[in-house]
Amino acid sequence: MSGPFAAMLLVSLFLLAHSASAKRAAPKPVAPVLYRGATYSAPNSGGTSNFVVASDSTGKDLFRIKVFDMPIDPKHEEDAQWVFITHLGLSGDSLVVKDEKGRCYVINLDTRIVKRKSWCMF
Repeated sequence: MSGPFAAMLLVSLFLLAHSASAKRAAPKPVAPVLYRGATYSAPNSGGTSNFVVASDSTGKDLFRIKVFDMPIDPKHEEDAQWVFITHLGLSGDSLVVKDEKGRCYVINLDTRIVKRKSWCMF
């Protein structure tokens, strides 16, 4: 196999591989946490600003808490830089959040203050 056909085949394979690697799979759903009558969930609707939503028993949003921002470097593929929340859990009156990179955050549910931690309990 040589000549124009081989060159076209190589270019096609390169473009196919490049386009496949540029698209990442949707994040897996995160199990919600129920605490004091509110359901805390991580909708993972975008990979640049991740938040937890508190909703009442009817599903109405009560408030949102931003957990972290993920700045995007325009020199690189945007979706390859996205980071999603992977786990929610309770520890006392705090919500523990873990992201895809293994980073942990603790949200005090009384004050809604978010702190990054160097450890996770999951």
